[in-house]
Amino acid sequence: MRTIAEAAADLVGSGRRVLCLDTCVFLDIITTGNRGQVDLIGVNRSLLKALLTTSPSAQIVVTELIIHEWGQRKDEVRDEARKWLVETDRHIEQIHEAWSQLDQRLPNHPPKYHDPRLIDELTNLAQALLDQALVLKEDIECVMRALGRVKAKKRPSHNKQIKDSLHLEHFLELSRQARDAGHNKERIFVSTNSSDFWENKTTPERAHADLVDDLNSADLLFLGKLPIALRHLGILGLGSP
Repeated sequence: MRTIAEAAADLVGSGRRVLCLDTCVFLDIITTGNRGQVDLIGVNRSLLKALLTTSPSAQIVVTELIIHEWGQRKDEVRDEARKWLVETDRHIEQIHEAWSQLDQRLPNHPPKYHDPRLIDELTNLAQALLDQALVLKEDIECVMRALGRVKAKKRPSHNKQIKDSLHLEHFLELSRQARDAGHNKERIFVSTNSSDFWENKTTPERAHADLVDDLNSADLLFLGKLPIALRHLGILGLGSP
């Protein structure tokens, strides 16, 4: 883990572009199937491949809290994916049985999709990305600013939740310090939390108006979906999902 000042110095020294990712980006990898987002698997594999090159051009950044949240929630999300696979098997069996009742058996026995290796592989992909992340130590000044957002009911703590404000304040401070130290590459914050960060649920490329001034003051670009961010950075082609 690094203090914000140490992380800013690392980024200036490496000259890498910055991807600040929240917890949902990693958890979403496990639930790609049951949420109809299987394209994200290829997207995240492309990101991992880019990070594992000899001279990566980008750096993932997360907060200490994100590591904690991942540990707390990944089993819950894995269980959600497991239930989806079991339910998929049940539906497929019913389809085969329906044709059988019409004396028109389907040519193949119903396949079984509940293979735990799928969930393990998706979890491993998310973990591999987290393992490449620069982790920010908790910063007391950022914590106090996040508490100020809760007290003022200021987005993303407009519903009195603090975790998203903790992430945001650490990323804003990192972006400010990196910029002031001479970092002149893109710094992007990605969150799929549309309720708290997006302008509305159909505009992932725009932060909510209440956050624009804060983001602009730190030269931190917000994008609501990882594919959009990776296309912006050239890691994905323009025709990619």
